[in-house]
Amino acid sequence: MIIINTPLKADVFQKIAEEEGLVFMKKAGMKLEFDNPAGNDEEMAAALKKKCKGNRELSAIYFQVNAG
Repeated sequence: MIIINTPLKADVFQKIAEEEGLVFMKKAGMKLEFDNPAGNDEEMAAALKKKCKGNRELSAIYFQVNAG
């Protein structure tokens, strides 16, 4: 499972995560939870965080991406 904590632009984070092959499970407060069918949660979390930081729309937003 991969968890993204973000107070803003949750829809944009969800879109990017789904483009990476993650499956949206639920939103709880500021947490977006995704299932990773590939199974390599640590690597996917790092790659997703790097991709989000590189996105012009998301680069100034504080967020966390964790493997859960």
